[in-house]
Amino acid sequence: KELAEPTIKEAFGKCVQQGASRIIVSPYFLSPGRHWKQDIPSLAAEASKEHSNVAYIVTAPLGLHELMVDIMNDRIKYCLRHVAGDADECAVCAGTGKCHLYS
Repeated sequence: KELAEPTIKEAFGKCVQQGASRIIVSPYFLSPGRHWKQDIPSLAAEASKEHSNVAYIVTAPLGLHELMVDIMNDRIKYCLRHVAGDADECAVCAGTGKCHLYS
């Protein structure tokens, strides 16, 4: 069962309804796992049954890209600059009270 909304089936259908002739399912995961290997391909295949004229692909997870290390390093450096008083809170942490060193 899918926990996130819209479901793959709903999103697939909405894309087709808006004129898509190809669907790209791009998992927002840091590493491959059961969801990428089994669940998502199965859900995409099920969704495609109602749209047999529309091709689709399930891409590799985001985290397999070599630039992810650079992105993570940038986030870490920024957070360290913030807790040192050299940068404002980022948009993710702003107002949460979570952006500080714990001891």
